[in-house]
Amino acid sequence: MKEIRGESLNSELNTEMLLTRISEEVRAWREEFRPVLRDDVLQDPRRFVLLDPKEVKAELFPKVFWCQNRSCGRVFDYSRSDDELPQRRCRICRIGSLVQLRFVKVHRCGALQALRPPVCRQCHASDHMALDTRGSERVAGFQWICRRCNRTSNVFAGYCTECQWPGGGTLGRMSIQVHRAGSTFYPHTTVLLNIPRGQLDAFLSLPEWPAVAAAKFLSMPGFHNRALSSFTPVSHQQDDQDVGLSNTELEDLLERQARGELTPAQVVEAMQAISQRRQQQQQASTDVVRTLVQQTGVEWPFWQHAGQEMLEVVMPKEEASHMELFDNRHRADTVQIAHRLGISELTLVPDYPVITATYGFSRSEYSPNECRINPFSPQRSYEGRFPIFVDQVQADALLVSLDADRVLTWLERNGHTPTLPNGTDKDLARRAYFVRLFDATQLRQTLMEDQAQARLVFGLLHTLSHLCVRQAALLCGLDRTSLSEYLMPKALTLAIYCNHRFGATIGALTALFEQSLAEWLNTVRDTRRCVYDPVCHDHEGACHACAHLAETSCRFFNLNLNGAFLFGGHDPQLANVEVGYFDLP
Repeated sequence: MKEIRGESLNSELNTEMLLTRISEEVRAWREEFRPVLRDDVLQDPRRFVLLDPKEVKAELFPKVFWCQNRSCGRVFDYSRSDDELPQRRCRICRIGSLVQLRFVKVHRCGALQALRPPVCRQCHASDHMALDTRGSERVAGFQWICRRCNRTSNVFAGYCTECQWPGGGTLGRMSIQVHRAGSTFYPHTTVLLNIPRGQLDAFLSLPEWPAVAAAKFLSMPGFHNRALSSFTPVSHQQDDQDVGLSNTELEDLLERQARGELTPAQVVEAMQAISQRRQQQQQASTDVVRTLVQQTGVEWPFWQHAGQEMLEVVMPKEEASHMELFDNRHRADTVQIAHRLGISELTLVPDYPVITATYGFSRSEYSPNECRINPFSPQRSYEGRFPIFVDQVQADALLVSLDADRVLTWLERNGHTPTLPNGTDKDLARRAYFVRLFDATQLRQTLMEDQAQARLVFGLLHTLSHLCVRQAALLCGLDRTSLSEYLMPKALTLAIYCNHRFGATIGALTALFEQSLAEWLNTVRDTRRCVYDPVCHDHEGACHACAHLAETSCRFFNLNLNGAFLFGGHDPQLANVEVGYFDLP
């Protein structure tokens, strides 16, 4: 693949939000392992262009060909030829057909090179070098042999010539891989919700917008029933005269008076009530940061870091088409099941706006500091900006939120007493505790004993999410790879959504919510056993048979999973979880 071309989406998507999310994820790598994706670069949206891929330009690689006549086996390198390609038959033996050599050299810095025949040390030429596999499937068993002098040598990739890898030694060596192997190209992607441009631009221009999103999430007075789009800079700059009625509101009241629905005195009272309510809302908006910090006991920087996650929780619930389980009086039995599982909210969002952005790649490795994350080549047609390839999906999703009080009780029952924030509102402080708990926590690596509470809470949410995906796929008749998870741990919320643009997956979770919700919750509750017990239960507590998902569905590499968080049992980092979350009364 030489180049990917696409249409710019910068005017439609929120570039700043996307770069913030990428920055959070790549922070697990030290800056020397992400030289272009440094924090200072990611803070400049002008350096990047968001592209919807439309066209791929490719070229043949590697241009190295191998004679299939075993008595010949010569390897010919055409890498330095722009147009010339070999004939179908070997030019030396005239018998064997030529095929592309399937091996390449890769390095963890991102280097990719063709595996070329070496120069014979005796003949000082490479024209007669042959690759002999000696019947082995492993490269270590291969050897180069000169058909002119019969001198042999090992197949060795050598050291990378494109980097000075920190520490050198064996880490500086390239490895030989099949060119189609996954280890030759690991794409690095992130997932987030699309924050609509235009609709929320004014809201996001507020310096205190993270506090407003948090206040709405916490259902603080003056915020719970207001739309995010109603918070604008204009409303903060209005004077006392500007807080009166709009022309539309005044015309509506006068029309109701003309129809005899309101008396003149009632019109005056309605005008005064609207003006007073607007003044209260403006005052609440102005003091939101101070009020939020005072009532929760969590400092403002923590809320700034959590702003995007708070926004992603509350924004989908503003859609008119969303449905709340706990608001439906006709589903009292299902509500009781959800309560028993420690669920505080369960919401269906028919149009969940998910963005999958691929911002770079690595080779040979994909773990933090084991490889270098490389951006894609700058786009000439977009003034040399670095491309980020974006895929947008709008499909149905289920949002599940855990009961914060029950989670805190569960921590205490397992011997981990949380130090709660010292806020004036104890209920809000208990919910805000998790915002502080997960601040700057790297969730894409194994959480160890020194982060016991974060491991317990995130492991609980992550394991529950995987069980929800697996059981939903069974009930919907879908493949598990058709569903993905989206975790918002600071809000104790998980989402499962259909990750296909179109097809049979659309409407699958809507049907589940409307027809099989109680069955789904019960099956999640009953997944205590694994077919590999007692081995699974006594060691990792999660495996491919009971909890793991494909990488397309899980963005956390199946880390920090354990059925013990839900049902009690052994944990490799914390020794033992005495009480499972589902075992609480």
